[in-house]
Amino acid sequence: MTARAQSNHGSHEDHVLVSGVNWLGDAVMSMPALRLFKRERPGCRLTLLVKARMAELWRIADSVDEVVPYEPGLGGTIGAARHIRGAGCCRAYVLPNSFRSALIPFLGRIPIRIGVGTQLRSALLTETLSPASSGRHQAFEYLRVLGLDQPDEGLPPPKLSLPQQEIDHARQRLPPHENGTRWLGIVPGAARGPSKRWPPEHFIALGRALGRHEAGQILVFGSSVEVGLCGQIADAIGGEAVSMAGETTIPQLAALLGMCATVVTNDSGGMHLAAAAGARVVAVFGLTDPSRTGPLGEGHRVIAKQDVQASRDIRRRSDAAAACLRSIPPDRVLEAVLEVLGEK
Repeated sequence: MTARAQSNHGSHEDHVLVSGVNWLGDAVMSMPALRLFKRERPGCRLTLLVKARMAELWRIADSVDEVVPYEPGLGGTIGAARHIRGAGCCRAYVLPNSFRSALIPFLGRIPIRIGVGTQLRSALLTETLSPASSGRHQAFEYLRVLGLDQPDEGLPPPKLSLPQQEIDHARQRLPPHENGTRWLGIVPGAARGPSKRWPPEHFIALGRALGRHEAGQILVFGSSVEVGLCGQIADAIGGEAVSMAGETTIPQLAALLGMCATVVTNDSGGMHLAAAAGARVVAVFGLTDPSRTGPLGEGHRVIAKQDVQASRDIRRRSDAAAACLRSIPPDRVLEAVLEVLGEK
């Protein structure tokens, strides 16, 4: 087990465990609720329990005191439960709806355990909430689980605290460039699958059009499993477009996204990370509902069809979703990008 800050083991009357969500986009959407929780309980120590692959994201967030990562499998579950059992947490808030996310606080003997009563979890929780029925943004569901009221001034946006060292490392990864180069980001992937991905040929057409407008140098970002996709798009755009897929840690990726004048994305974790990093996002939505999962913060643009029945969840492969995304033309996204850049 590693931790962001050294644990204060032993009983603490206001030491809270939060079982965090484990998809990048969901994690970013939970940040406003955790920021509010810390703001309303300034003396509270907040420990976040997440899968190991998400730990580096939370180490650049400003809302948690300790990160406890756990590994896959039974061994990871038992190890995490043993770790938190000695931490003296008075209560646990379980943000995901999975069985395992409630099992670890139960095995860790945390006396009060609060979460949504789904997936046969009621026996593991001491206080159960009904599934959300509201059509509000997903970020508000995390407020509800944490027992917080919606603030009058609205949700604070997600916020990352990037160490200068990470920013410097990110700059070193940029391709050779002149001072004053304007960077434009493209994030063509989506972990959810094809039903959330604008077609590669549309990204290529957009990139070529941005080149003709001399809008800036294009950087294509993606995960290690998207190296082929991002390389294909960067090569086809031509010019000075460069793929950086699979070459960055989450903090370095956040730093690079934050350096971009705008970032074009799907409804994806990359979209939420770019928004949290301070970039202005142009996001393309198909059948998913931007009112539920759109980018948080100001200055973003969402491109979506107006005559479709949007949903919070869709299948990973959906012909209807793919057709909906394909029907959104590159020219429409180009117009939004140019508006964000102040060129229209």
